Amino acid sequence: MQPIRLSPGQSLVVQGRRTEYDFIGRSYYQASRELSAKLPHLGLTATEYDVFHHLLGTQERGGIIRATQEKIAKEFGIGRKEVGEALRRLAGYGLIWRPGRGIYRINPRVAFYGRSSEQAEAIQQIPPEVPELDLPEQGTRPPRRRRKLKEAGK
Repeated sequence: MQPIRLSPGQSLVVQGRRTEYDFIGRSYYQASRELSAKLPHLGLTATEYDVFHHLLGTQERGGIIRATQEKIAKEFGIGRKEVGEALRRLAGYGLIWRPGRGIYRINPRVAFYGRSSEQAEAIQQIPPEVPELDLPEQGTRPPRRRRKLKEAGK
């Protein structure tokens, strides 16, 4: 194969077709394979697991989620307090943080919706109080804990 040599002032344009992914909803985010492998070993409750996946699926570019605890609670038919506890536990693992009222952010080292340059910028914006990710070594998954559904009318 011969290299292409260009004279000063010349340019080369390469055209090709970019293959589009075919995900449901035509949208996707990137997630750490290590997180996917180790997430079951954190021993999350069903509520914590559901809330985390809800945040992943509703994030805007940059890993930003605009949602209140009440809105998330209504979506799952559970109490706001239970959602708040789930969010605090996820934050304790360093998976998310709350930069402001009604705004959450996915740790960009875990999952990200956006370009790699945007992810690099988002990593620089991780507040110092966000704990380092400490994912457990793989072993036997702890038993799944079940959530209690909020009874209608109470």
